[in-house]
Amino acid sequence: MMKSHIMDSAMFQQWLIDKRGLADSSLYQYIQVINRFLATDPNLEDLELYNNFLIKYTRKKRSSHYYSILKAFVEFEISDASLKNKIINNLIKPPERRDIVRERKHLQEDQLMEVINYLDKHKHRVLAVIQMLTGVRAGDILRLKDGDIIPEVYENKPVLKLNILGKRKKRNVVFIHDEVGQKIVMDYITFNSGIPGYYFLEKSKFNVKGNDIHKINNLMKMNYIWFWRDLKQATNMIGLDYKDFATHDFRRCFARRVWEKYKDINVLQSLLNHTDPKVTLRYLEQSGLKNIDYHYEMQK
Repeated sequence: MMKSHIMDSAMFQQWLIDKRGLADSSLYQYIQVINRFLATDPNLEDLELYNNFLIKYTRKKRSSHYYSILKAFVEFEISDASLKNKIINNLIKPPERRDIVRERKHLQEDQLMEVINYLDKHKHRVLAVIQMLTGVRAGDILRLKDGDIIPEVYENKPVLKLNILGKRKKRNVVFIHDEVGQKIVMDYITFNSGIPGYYFLEKSKFNVKGNDIHKINNLMKMNYIWFWRDLKQATNMIGLDYKDFATHDFRRCFARRVWEKYKDINVLQSLLNHTDPKVTLRYLEQSGLKNIDYHYEMQK
């Protein structure tokens, strides 16, 4: 990559931080793709070069990400408004996925515990318990650093406070009141340790290259994949198609329990730490909760 393009990459990274507020993991992906594009030493005003790059990667599972990343880069790089609009409007969009979205399975707490008990790794059982009790994303739990899990007292009873750093560096605080859940988490963090400074991140047997941020992002990705694979095996063992349940479904099941208890979109939005209530509404719509409530009222 030429020196000028290295500068482009560095400045684009800062632009993404300032304008988009991307999380480290997303930021890393953006810069990886742009460095791959800039390594060809392209003429940054040539639409055809952008589209040739997109065509090359349309076979990838997440080809839509390449389109979004190049679009953002054009917004950052091209100062001429007319040329910028011309390139953006003529970028080749990846084909839309027309697959029927699979129905996500809602599992009751006893069913979730059955899945958790079949997980092979102790660390993954702890991760899943935290997800079930708090609705926190798996990646956010993996990101927990030493000192982010704090024993406290609430109304004369012990409680665990978890300081969460979520997507787009949104901070959140969640609590575990369940005594069994507290013991599971405390026993783990007392007698187990990940890489220095983190509770749940384990080292990979592969050499992880790059600077510290990139190393952590790579380790997070690997640890997440290990958790997902373990969960896939566990769901198969209890007779559930692994395609119907994934790590994020612990969060969806938590959302459904919250809604069934409070019927309050503001409570649900707060507990899921959503900035936009439209995202919270999507959880209800995808799981059919609004319709089930309407039909229940109509058929009483």
